[in-house]
Amino acid sequence: AKLPDVNAMLTALVENGPKPTVAAIKGSALGGGCEVAMATNARVATAKSVLGLPELQLGVIPGFGGTQRLPRLVGIQKAMEMMLTSKPLKAVEAKN
Repeated sequence: AKLPDVNAMLTALVENGPKPTVAAIKGSALGGGCEVAMATNARVATAKSVLGLPELQLGVIPGFGGTQRLPRLVGIQKAMEMMLTSKPLKAVEAKN
């Protein structure tokens, strides 16, 4: 039996659910946490929050569509820097 695609189900629920979704970020939102936050309709973060995709250091491609959403949210230049260096970004820097 084929297992359900949990990534697709979570993304569909967060992105296309019947009600708007908001991610409240305090501290670090790295990897999957960052990707789930990017899938929400809106994000609110403290000034000291950090966002990033550290799995890229391991050669692992983000599984929740982070490489597609990131450029739309922070711009191509910041997204490319984050993806190519795997350097986390402070929330105030990510604000577009």
